[in-house]
Amino acid sequence: MRQLVPFGRGMGIFDEMDDLFRGFSDAIRPMTRRYVPVDLYEENDEVVVNIDAPGFDPSQIEIKTYSDRVNVSSKVEEKAEEESGKTWYMRRGERTMNLCVTLPTEVDPERSQASFKNGVISLRLPKSKAVQGRVLELKQE
Repeated sequence: MRQLVPFGRGMGIFDEMDDLFRGFSDAIRPMTRRYVPVDLYEENDEVVVNIDAPGFDPSQIEIKTYSDRVNVSSKVEEKAEEESGKTWYMRRGERTMNLCVTLPTEVDPERSQASFKNGVISLRLPKSKAVQGRVLELKQE
């Protein structure tokens, strides 16, 4: 006699529930991603930081540089209205970016520069003179 399996594939109800919730969490994972893509590298005597910020208005982005870190923050409020006969459609959304990048070496905040192009914030942070060091001349006695 063949055994009937009510939940298919020979799995128990708990396995089926695990599959159900695993599928649900996989579906919402892209919506809950909260990271901001950042590139951090060294070029000559500068630390370069590139931050992806598509859809943000450069005039509403605040950048604070310190000797050991960079703070970037912005808030964008989106509003869309559409009138179609007696039906109104209104959508409000808000996107925020609060990012603190710890730098691998000490920089000079006074000589730092920032630019915004094609949705990417580029920061050029010259290394501190103390970090760059000084070449000493060796005198023969």
